[in-house]
Amino acid sequence: MDELEKVFESAAEYFSLLSEPSRLKIMHCLCDGERSVNEVVEASGLNQANASRHLNMLYRAGVVGRRRDGVQVMYRLIDPDFTELCRTVCVRIASREHLSAPERTGLLKFEDDAADNDE
Repeated sequence: MDELEKVFESAAEYFSLLSEPSRLKIMHCLCDGERSVNEVVEASGLNQANASRHLNMLYRAGVVGRRRDGVQVMYRLIDPDFTELCRTVCVRIASREHLSAPERTGLLKFEDDAADNDE
């Protein structure tokens, strides 16, 4: 059972990445492709320190990759399973919520991006 405990702890840690709206905003930003920290800040509405903290957490968890481009740090999604999990949950909730058409379209974009990436 000790081996299963480790698996359960790791799974809980993995799922906890979805528990913060700021990280979901960042994931949504990165679905369009690689972005600099400044672009993530602008697109997500987060402040620089908060965005950097969440990006670092996603990086340490292996969900996003990063590279330096001059003085910029560029982030991209690298874990397709986590991206698909995030997409599935957001699309499911979007379909149940009474969202305005632009909000629904923004979330359902996750689904379109998933189909494009599967081809």
